[in-house]
Amino acid sequence: MKESEIRPKKLFEEYLYLSKKDAESFDNKSFESINCVSCDSPLAKLKYKKDGFKYNICESCGTLFCNPRPSLETLNTFYKNSASAKFWFEEFLPKVEESRREKIFKKKAIQLFELIDEKKINISNLCDVGAGSGIFIEEMKKIKNDISYFAIEPGEVSSKIIASKGFSVLQKSVEYSKEWSNKFDFVVSLEVLEHVNKPITFVESINSLLKKDGYCLITTLGYEGFDILTLEEDSNSISPPHHLNFLSIKGFELLFKRAGFSEVHVMTPGVLDVDIVLNSGKSTEFLRILKLRGDSVIKEFQEFLIKNKLSSHVWVLAKK
Repeated sequence: MKESEIRPKKLFEEYLYLSKKDAESFDNKSFESINCVSCDSPLAKLKYKKDGFKYNICESCGTLFCNPRPSLETLNTFYKNSASAKFWFEEFLPKVEESRREKIFKKKAIQLFELIDEKKINISNLCDVGAGSGIFIEEMKKIKNDISYFAIEPGEVSSKIIASKGFSVLQKSVEYSKEWSNKFDFVVSLEVLEHVNKPITFVESINSLLKKDGYCLITTLGYEGFDILTLEEDSNSISPPHHLNFLSIKGFELLFKRAGFSEVHVMTPGVLDVDIVLNSGKSTEFLRILKLRGDSVIKEFQEFLIKNKLSSHVWVLAKK
């Protein structure tokens, strides 16, 4: 898979332009100073600034996090009213929906059930948190239709689309979904954790949805991936105030343990790190040589990153 297949260049550049404008005009009066989002350590130092936002690196666990950051209320307003958020949901996603279904959601559904089979996890129901328009649930049901699927999605339009597809949906943020406590064998949440104001509250809320010995799979961005470590603040993933949290491998383990999970397994099955860096315009001798070695070496290098937990696309499988 290539980055351009899921993020067409012109469309993505327009989104990044709007994001930058939104960030630069952001009112920082509501910003809150916090400890590390992974381990709660107060020891952190400035790593870099971008578009008026500061990102700190935790001196204890190595997590990168935006600090100070917008309050929860401010973030909620931002996602409802900002130009970049509206463009993402009204322009970007509709135009790439089917390509993302084929390139992302279908493949993730296959990988998810392969992982469930490998770990011998028995499930009768599953909930998707931050389910969008329900594409991932649809793809999961195509593979395994003998379990019940549920969704939690705060967006009014998206939740109505999910309901129209015949799935039970709760139109709330997971932090306010207590009526579904202790209900599920398995919970998934794709690409939400990097956005949230308080990761510990988000992960604790995921935990509360699960039955005893239930599992969750969270996918998100991580700090210790090749593309983010190479491009640093020039990485498009470092996109305030959309992306606030970039945990280290150690940080993921600590956060999920703090949230009450008994087992935590961190994987980085991402396939785009090298493609993103090579398309970024960044020039180093290593990248020049890597490109000269050709597609087979580039593919092997990406596989090395996956194997050694050095991709920025992270999966966390955790047991309650």
